[in-house]
Amino acid sequence: MGPFISDLPKSVLQDVLIKLPIRSIIMCKRVCKAWYSLISDHEFAKLHLAQAEACPLVRPSAPTRVSRTVYLLELEEKSDFDLKDYVGDAGTSECIHFHLRMNFAKFKIPLRNADQAIHAMRNRKGRTKRKPCIKLEPLDHKYMYVNSCNGLLFLAETFYNDPLVVCNPITGEFIQLPEASKDESRERLSIRCALGYSPKTNQYKVLRVFSQGTPNLVRMVELYTLGQSSWKSLGTAPTSAAYMLLTLPTYLNGELYWFYYESSYEIASFDFDNEQFHSVPTPPFELEECQHVSLGLLGGSLCVCYAHENCINVWVMEDYSTQKSWTNRFSIKTDDGVWWPKGLYEPMRYLKNGGLLMFNHSTVTLIYYHPGNYRSLIYLKLRGFSPYFEAISHVPSFISLKDILMGNDVEVLNINSRCAECKLPGETRGLDLVNLDADVASDDRSFKEFRMKQGFYRWQ
Repeated sequence: MGPFISDLPKSVLQDVLIKLPIRSIIMCKRVCKAWYSLISDHEFAKLHLAQAEACPLVRPSAPTRVSRTVYLLELEEKSDFDLKDYVGDAGTSECIHFHLRMNFAKFKIPLRNADQAIHAMRNRKGRTKRKPCIKLEPLDHKYMYVNSCNGLLFLAETFYNDPLVVCNPITGEFIQLPEASKDESRERLSIRCALGYSPKTNQYKVLRVFSQGTPNLVRMVELYTLGQSSWKSLGTAPTSAAYMLLTLPTYLNGELYWFYYESSYEIASFDFDNEQFHSVPTPPFELEECQHVSLGLLGGSLCVCYAHENCINVWVMEDYSTQKSWTNRFSIKTDDGVWWPKGLYEPMRYLKNGGLLMFNHSTVTLIYYHPGNYRSLIYLKLRGFSPYFEAISHVPSFISLKDILMGNDVEVLNINSRCAECKLPGETRGLDLVNLDADVASDDRSFKEFRMKQGFYRWQ
């Protein structure tokens, strides 16, 4: 009888498991106690995070509903498929002709005011043996995406950015950050926050900026270290109100980057090691002429994506000290007859085959582009819930919040145990990724009508 997989050395088994999709790794935890222990170990989580790549993390965003369900779309590049599109089981979708496979993994994020939801659930539970389906108001129960950092997702209340939550959707853990007092909340204006990490101290921190005081507003800065009981004041902010809006906050290598606009677009940063603000050179073009500009990460580097009348450009920064370090990675022409949606483009993933996956906010679609096959653009829509969804580029992680908190002043809660006995509208639906124009010929009049309905226009 040949050897069993259980006979493999721990290091070999670990290397095998790390390369699996997130959904498969979670299933492997149920195989036996030894595998559960291996995958639950902090060392496994660190190794997995070191090689994990960014994926779109999407969630339905219907204006009248609250969704605590998020979907991680893991990308696998393939090259040996048939020529016809294929939709797999409930957890996979393959778009064969551009050699990309997506694995769907379903998770949850916290609800705001969960105690109210629990109360509503208990009031209805006696009426039926099934899980009660309760409808919640977005204004009272929805958190918005703020940013992602090392596998952690930062969420905030949609208006005042308070309360705040840090969660790991993969492990189901989350913590609630200390709230400002009611008196402080009333006095504060234009509150903005973002999550980051200090490699020097191995601490996760949240930067918060706001305006306060009458009649003359003063811009203030606070910092919170995950696990502590209170915020630390860093004094007044160094510059203008526009500077402190933290537009499109993006974390990379110990620093938080964001856009601000005064007479032109500029990039600012905050160093979590020395707790100082800095300015960052922008790409060598006139950003004030751009209609839509986004900031993000691409292949582990800071990137700027901007769209104007006849071109979409993606610039990547290799060195963070000079403007010359910006490289124009993609320059996509939009004025030669190919239909492109207008609006804000956000890069989600740079693929090994040289392709680019983007999210277009105007049409709420994922768009795949490859420079070697320009006219074979793929427009991808999520089917199975509301036509509206939001997406954020997120690196999945098995890191436990209990392993990274500094101190014991914060309780780690579990998403899956709170409100577990109730469901929200739309939560049980399946998810498919579909090619919008798969069944429409590009030279047909119906194709043009279809694109116009979807919000696609020629930029000319």
